[in-house]
Formats: sequence, C-alpha cells, structure tokens
Amino acid sequence: MYGEEIRYKLELIEPEDYEKLQAFSCGNEPLDKFIHDELIEDDEVNDDALPYKYTDISNGKICAVVSLAASGISYKVDKYISVKPAVKIDIFAVDVEYQKMHMDKESEEAQDRDDHVYFADDIMADVLKRCRDMSEKMLMIKYIILYADVKALRFYERNLFMNFSKYMEKENNMEINKNYPMYLEL
Repeated sequence: MYGEEIRYKLELIEPEDYEKLQAFSCGNEPLDKFIHDELIEDDEVNDDALPYKYTDISNGKICAVVSLAASGISYKVDKYISVKPAVKIDIFAVDVEYQKMHMDKESEEAQDRDDHVYFADDIMADVLKRCRDMSEKMLMIKYIILYADVKALRFYERNLFMNFSKYMEKENNMEINKNYPMYLEL
C-alpha cells in the first residue's frame, strides 16, 4: 500500500479516543508516554494543548497526532529585541506503521533517498497548509516553529525547516532543551 491511497480525516481528539490512542506509537518513548498517559486524563483532554488526530478512514486507526499553539520567536541583536509572530507545532507524531510508507511506487523505487516522499510528508504538508491558511485569513503568522528530536532532523529539513539563526532565542524548557529549535518562514 502507498500513502497516496490513504484517505484520512482531521478532527479534534476527544475523551472517547483514549483506547485508540493506546494503540498509537510514534516510536519516541517520551512522546508515546505523553500521548498514552497525559493527553487524556480523567476523561478530559489535556488543556495544555489543542490536539488533533489524523484518522485513516479505511480502518479507523489514528495515523498521526498533531498539536499547534500560538507562539513567537524572540529575535535579539545587541540591545534590539523583537518577538516575531509564530505558530508552534507542539506535537507532530506519526504512527510507526505510517512513517516510512512511500507515497507512491516512484518514491519507493527512487535510488536517491532525497527523492523519497512518505505519507508523513503528506501529513506535514497538510499541517503547513493549515498554518498558511491561518496566516492569510485569520492572524499574522510569520513563522512556524518546532523543537525537533535528533532522530527527526532530516525529516524536518526535507520539509524545509531550518535551524534557528544565531539571533533567534529558543525557549528554556526542560522538555525541549535537548531538542533542536527549527523554523519555517511563511
């Protein structure tokens, strides 16, 4: 099966999704633990996030979990400090079953791995499109930011994210200090 064959829908995660989330695994143990144990607690969706699920329509399985948040990038040059408006991808997790699924036969047969396109790229493209739509229709967003796990750096670079410049300051947060701050300019 190829990614182009998968039809999916995007919906907010609800307390009723608890069991389906238990079957979800992105392969990142801390993130899986958060999704399994903290995203829904006591029949309530965690109010620190607004999490969405991408569901494979053919089998009802959650194939991705995504959460976006309003944010900004602190930009500092000498004594000049500015905050540039951004949206932060707080969670971007694709189930391991779908992560390395090629979009089509051409991608699968490509000799150069830079020519590989995966289902996860399609989900990311959908997230980026929604962010761009927000920036054009609802609010000013100049950047999309995220904090990448080292194992996902190549994925994000392939999707045009860049490392923060020397003038951009990353958040100081225990959970993300070991991750790499990245941005995409809209």
